[in-house]
Amino acid sequence: MNRLHSLTLSLLIVSILSAQTASVKSLTLQQAINAALQNNFTVTSAQNALTSSQAGVTASYGRFLPTVNGSVNWNGSSTKTPLWSGSSTGASVGVGANVTLFDGFSNTAGLSKSRAIAGSTGQDLYRTRQSIVSQTQQSYLQVLRNKSLLAVAQENLKQSNQQLDRIVESNKVGAVAIADVYRQQATTAKDELTVLQAQSAYDNSKTDMLYLAALDVTQEYDFVDEAISNEIAKLETLDTAQHVADVNQLMAQALNDRPDYQSMLLRKSSAESDVTIARSGYMPILTGSAGYSMQNTTFSNMSDIKTWSYGLTMSIPLFNGFQTSTSVQIAELALNNADQALDQTRRLVQKDLKQAIVNLESALKKVDVSQKGVVSSLEDRKTAEEKYSLGASTLLDLLVANANYVTAINDKVNAEYDYLYYQQQLKLATGKDRY
Repeated sequence: MNRLHSLTLSLLIVSILSAQTASVKSLTLQQAINAALQNNFTVTSAQNALTSSQAGVTASYGRFLPTVNGSVNWNGSSTKTPLWSGSSTGASVGVGANVTLFDGFSNTAGLSKSRAIAGSTGQDLYRTRQSIVSQTQQSYLQVLRNKSLLAVAQENLKQSNQQLDRIVESNKVGAVAIADVYRQQATTAKDELTVLQAQSAYDNSKTDMLYLAALDVTQEYDFVDEAISNEIAKLETLDTAQHVADVNQLMAQALNDRPDYQSMLLRKSSAESDVTIARSGYMPILTGSAGYSMQNTTFSNMSDIKTWSYGLTMSIPLFNGFQTSTSVQIAELALNNADQALDQTRRLVQKDLKQAIVNLESALKKVDVSQKGVVSSLEDRKTAEEKYSLGASTLLDLLVANANYVTAINDKVNAEYDYLYYQQQLKLATGKDRY
């Protein structure tokens, strides 16, 4: 009976573990990016803004087309006087069209403006998508960074527990003092806390990543990306003497490719169109009209009387209470602001690119330093372990050497992920990649 109970319990545990494993989904960086681009609210809002601005282009084309109206009319009257009484009826149908032939170039400027706004909104969408991709990459890399740091902390705790077991056994035979046992116990407890903190940081970074990609934060995901693992492996043989491409060439490329700069160029074009529209208030407006109607006393014989009409009308503005001059002044000030904003964006592009280059080169050097630091600290720890086992040094010396080694491993992990992050920041600064 006990054996049957034990077997049932074992099968239950296996089934639970299998269910938990089956519920874990793998999530690569590209999958996270695709989810963010599809579900993120900021991207959706930018896409809706583009659709709205494109509708404005259609409306601007409509200003070149005639407006057409149809009408149907029936009326009757009854008259009664002391000498005569009677009634009459009338019916008519007609269609008329009006078209603006000239409005001081307001309609052409309006079309140019709406096109510029639509183009600018499209560039804003590109930049929004680039930013979301960059944030997703950063968040995903942070998850993998914290995962690696957690693995370092867990391995260190494992080593610390093993060291504690050895010291306890040595103390039992009188090889080491009880003070070493207490010191190692304190160190092990501290290492346990470090693991808990690393686990918390890892879990929180996963939640942030899932929220950014608009995925279910209650679903358990396994963040594994072979491409990133390969990039990390390549850093072991990375030529740390390599340089980023020519700065001036990258500057020219960034100004040509950055969607936010191209958007500001289009917004300045829109502001120029506004000036033209405002100045059109000084110019005459010429409209053409044409119409066709049929009318009679009843609908049945209405086709007996047919009328064609057509004409031209010119409206000449003489005075409108300074409204036109005020509009021109406001439009010119807006154009000046747009020009200043364009210069500001140009400086921002240059700043972003310069900082990205400096950070990437600094990260490259940190990778090299951290790799050497791991090699050096590992040798120091081996030496400290040998000396302590021989009684030639204290436990404190060994603990310091081990702490230095763990710090070096953490520095190496951070340096590697910093380098990958700043690589992505350089791509964002140039704005070349479109998503």
